[in-house]
Amino acid sequence: MSARKMPIAQLDRSVLRLSGDDVTAWLDKLVTNSLGGEITFTALLTPQGKIIADFFVTKHGDDLFIDTPTKFFDDLFKRLKMYRLRAPIEMTPEPDLNVYALWDGDGELGHDDPRHGALGRRLITADYFDDTGDYNAHRLALGVVDSMWDFEMTTMFPADVNMELMNGVDFKKGCFIGQEVVSRMKRMTTVKKRARGLVLSGNAAAGDKIMMGSRVIGEVMSVHDTMAMGLIRLDRWQSGEESPTINEQRVSIMGGVDGSR
Repeated sequence: MSARKMPIAQLDRSVLRLSGDDVTAWLDKLVTNSLGGEITFTALLTPQGKIIADFFVTKHGDDLFIDTPTKFFDDLFKRLKMYRLRAPIEMTPEPDLNVYALWDGDGELGHDDPRHGALGRRLITADYFDDTGDYNAHRLALGVVDSMWDFEMTTMFPADVNMELMNGVDFKKGCFIGQEVVSRMKRMTTVKKRARGLVLSGNAAAGDKIMMGSRVIGEVMSVHDTMAMGLIRLDRWQSGEESPTINEQRVSIMGGVDGSR
């Protein structure tokens, strides 16, 4: 099935090509996930464990393509150059390459998105396609947090935005930057905060508080039509007895991407 027969959307992402001897092994030591497959979802963290940028690593022959939200690109590029030191790694921005998402159908272009089975496929190409679908609505309907819309640099821990639930963290790999903090959070009995999809019944905006009665249980991260993403204090939400609201209008909090309440 061709790209034009499936909903397709160009994403506001930029591509960096990495090449050189042992480039995969070099990058693997820095990021949260093991780079074993054709496409990997991963992130570069601060030493304190917060996300500098999350991104996809796609194998392209002997090279690697990193695609990350454009708002993260410049800082990610600088950080990777800093960590390169004397390693024989070349880093080349690829401004002529575009990143697309395709979904709701079977196709052979690109690669399956590793975060969630229903997200569809991702394609890096120099070609241009007209947008025929609303990808933001598609991913929100699945309750999938996405940094392109939902959060900024160094504001979130991987667990806050469900990275380990979306195949973005390998706790069994060797050391990576920020691993100590991430592993310590993994050993905690319960993660306190999670990003969750929201279904709205009234107006809302990023930064609005999510309430249960007089108690704040979360905050809106982004809004798109009648759907949104919010960062929820799970303990407060699950122990509350009133219906959650935003601006005194009821809101439904979706289940987690792992099937949890």
